[in-house]
Amino acid sequence: MMKPEYSFIHARLKSGRYTMNKLASAGLTLMMLMLLSQVLPMQETPWGAQSDDLLISPEVWVYSYAMLISIASDAILAVLPPLSRLKQASLYAAAAYTAFYCLFIRTPEFDGYPELAAAAGVCTILIFFTGKRIFSDHSLFTPLFALVVPLICLFFL
Repeated sequence: MMKPEYSFIHARLKSGRYTMNKLASAGLTLMMLMLLSQVLPMQETPWGAQSDDLLISPEVWVYSYAMLISIASDAILAVLPPLSRLKQASLYAAAAYTAFYCLFIRTPEFDGYPELAAAAGVCTILIFFTGKRIFSDHSLFTPLFALVVPLICLFFL
């Protein structure tokens, strides 16, 4: 018989590993997004615009929108019976497309192009899905991408 303290500690460790995995996936996504914006500097992106009242930055895009949609997709997958990876990725993509389309349908930065925001959101969420598979519990890359890579992206890119 298990002690009640053990199950509580086990649940906390499991939620901590899940949180580190999400933060590492967000770090990977932010790094890829920042590198892509450095290699392909497009002025039409919401964070490449010249206005000061811009509401969307790469950090907000990844840590606010994409991470919440990824967590919501994981919650939906937890309720459903086990699915193949292709079906899980399809659920992630459908949730991302719907959420980003609805978020940016009336945003001036994507004036008339909410499909562009939705497609970019799907790409972002699929990187989260890939990160869910890449970062394991015992890998040193998980804390590196969760803690160090976002700081490097914020200060140097």
